[in-house]
Parts: sequence; structure tokens; C-alpha cells
Amino acid sequence: MRGAALAIFLAVPAVAADTPRFRLAMPEAVSAARSHSPSLKAAAEESAGFADLSDERFAALLPRVTLDGSYRYQAEVPNFSVGAGQPARPFGDHRATSLGPTVSWTLWDQGSLYKSWRAQKAQAASWDERRRLADRQAELGARLAYVQVQLSCEQLWALGGSLALAEAQYKEIDNRFKAGAASRIDTLSSHQDTLQRRKLFLQAQAELSASLRELLRLIGRDEGRDLARPLDARVSTAALTGMGEATLLVELDGLDARQEALIGVETAALDASHPRVEIYARQAESSRLSASSLNASRGPVIRVQGRVSYDYPNGPVLESVTQKSVGLTASLPLFEGRRTARAVSERRHAAAAAESRRDLASEEIRRDWGVARDELGSLRAQQAVDARSVAETEELSRLIYLSYKAGRSNYLDVQSANLRELEAKVQAARTRAQVLIRLATLADLAVQG
Repeated sequence: MRGAALAIFLAVPAVAADTPRFRLAMPEAVSAARSHSPSLKAAAEESAGFADLSDERFAALLPRVTLDGSYRYQAEVPNFSVGAGQPARPFGDHRATSLGPTVSWTLWDQGSLYKSWRAQKAQAASWDERRRLADRQAELGARLAYVQVQLSCEQLWALGGSLALAEAQYKEIDNRFKAGAASRIDTLSSHQDTLQRRKLFLQAQAELSASLRELLRLIGRDEGRDLARPLDARVSTAALTGMGEATLLVELDGLDARQEALIGVETAALDASHPRVEIYARQAESSRLSASSLNASRGPVIRVQGRVSYDYPNGPVLESVTQKSVGLTASLPLFEGRRTARAVSERRHAAAAAESRRDLASEEIRRDWGVARDELGSLRAQQAVDARSVAETEELSRLIYLSYKAGRSNYLDVQSANLRELEAKVQAARTRAQVLIRLATLADLAVQG
């Protein structure tokens, strides 16, 4: 009986021919999530914006060339006389114009502009680390969501087999009751088992729907799919009466499938320059350089300027002239109410705070790395226990049911054995899923090529 029930359950799924299928491998999910991630796109735009701002600060180190022009009209023009008895002549003209290029350059500022550029460059590097972190988070999130769907499929698969077995046992016990070979208590107990398995199966379908929606959201394919009753493509509804038609068949990699991206992460090295650490390291560098730039601005600043212009009039002579000029200016702040000193202090405090956050992030990464490796070692050992438990509970369930049919066991023993078998299979699936989760965590924290 048990073999017949499983044979029906393992048959080709009895679903409508036009039932849509959803096929996806883990590498495809990761690639799609990275392409779709709004967080990653936003981080990339922010990083590009701060890189442009860094270039803008660098431009301040170069000479500045402008084209300047002016026009002025004055109603009164002064007159002057060259000598006694000479007629007065106008000193200039009512209108005055000037047009020409001007070159200006900060010749000396104790490195204030240079350090300001380096501070902005470090800030841009910090935002680029945020982009790298968003990329890793998109990758990790896709893997975790994929594993959750895998686990939901495995649980649905195990519950489907348990439900098929419970229904087959109920039919056999009901026939035996009608023949006078089983009690009404056993019949009702068996039917209650069937109803309980049916409820668990429906709950597992709802869990698969929820986890599948999250995966589809992450990869940007959450539109136009009916997820009311998704079903693992391996599950046959031929042995499951009254469960309704599946709205979507899900085909993913199995929990035991070889994932190339996760191979070797157990022996990989921890990434000491993980973006979670480097974000704050670059912030601290930026704040220190900004403090140094502000401090340098308290010293003298020397600027040079050159100009070639086409002017009218040429002083008192009413003619146009090409004028060439060069100038030098120097300034030294004498009193500003300690404004710059306070700004320098604020930047130094910000640098110290960023360094503390960097140290905290480094400690947390080392902790997460150690925890994941320790848990992975334990899960590997648990897998061996799970494999033996599944094999033994399957055999025990079969033997106890045969013993019940022979009259040597009661139905309570059958219920207990079936439940232990189901729990062993579900636990084995959860352990395999936890192994993949730990591997994904290690891959996120490890040095990446």
C-alpha cells in the first residue's frame, strides 16, 4: 500500500496542460537581482554624483580663465586744462567699454584647496564603498530569498508525500472497517490525520506563495503571475484529492544542487576590506583631510591675476587700446571669532566617530564570519544525522503500519511513526537550507575576485 501511494505521488504531476511554469536557477536570480535592485541603482547614482563633486574640487586647483566684459555710461565727464590759457578738454568719454580674457590662480594657500580636493575624493570613495555594499546586499538578498523558496518547495514536497500516504492509509483502514477488521476509532483517527496533513499542505502552499513573491520582487518579475496556489513541479496531485488546481508550477535548483558560486567559500579568507568597514574608513579619512584643509585656510592666501582687454577710452584719449595687466593679492584672516577653529574641531570629532564605527563594523564582520563557520560545521554534522533519521523513520513507519495491520500495534503507534517521519524529512530540508544560508553569508564576507 505504501509503495503504491508513493508511486502515484511520484508520477507526473496531474495538472492542467496550460499551467504556467516558473523556472529559475540561483545564478540567474542573483544576476537579475543585481540588475533590478533599486537600492543598487540609487547607490551607483550617488557614487557617480560624489565622484563628479570630487572632480569639481580638483578644478579649483587649476587656473581659472574667464571672458569679462563691461559697459558704463556717465552723464558728466570731467574737464581739464593742460596749461594756463589753454581750453579745457573732456577727461574721457560718456561711455566706457572693456572686453577681454582674465586668468586667475591661487598661488599659495598652504595646501587648503589641495586638501579639500583630497577630502572630497575620500568622501567619493566612501560612497563608492556604499555602492559595493549595495551590490553585495543585492546578491546576498537574492540568494537568501532563493533558498527560502527552495525550502518552501521541499517542505511542500515532504507534506505532499505525507498527505498522499495518509489518504492511502485512510482508504485502506476505512475498507478494513467496512469489512469488520478495523475499529471506528481507527477510521476516525486516520481521517483526522488526513485532515491535519491537508491543512499543513495548504499552509505550506501559502508559505511558498509568500517566499516566491519576495523572490520575484527582488528580481523584478513580480507582475502578471497568479500565486494563489503555487506548487512544486515535482508534486503530483493525482494522489491528493480535493486540493484544487495549481496556479503556478515552480522549478528551482534542489537544495542539494551544486552551486558554483558557493564552492570554496569555506576555505576562503575573510575580507578585511569589506565595504561595511571601508565606508567608515574613507569617511574618517575625508573628515581628517577636511579638518586639515580648514586649518590651512587660517594662513595667508596669495592669488595672481592676469588680463588682456580691449578698452575704450584710453584714459583721456578717446581711442581704443589693447590693455595688458597683471596683479597679485594677498589676504590673511586676523579675527573671525574662532569660527574656523570650531569647524576644525567638528571635523576631527567626526573623524574619530567614523573610526569608532569602522572598528565596530570590523568586529561585527569577524563575529559574523566566525559564527557562520562554526554553525556550518555543526550543520554538516547534522546533515549526517538527518540522513540516517530519514532512512530509519521511513523504515519504522512502514514496519509499524505492517504491525498494525497484523494486529500487533495500535493506530496511535502508526500516527506517531508517520509524524516522526514527516518531521525528519522537514528537518532534513531545513538543515540543507541552513547550510546554503551559511555558505551565502560566508560568500558575502569573503574576499571576492
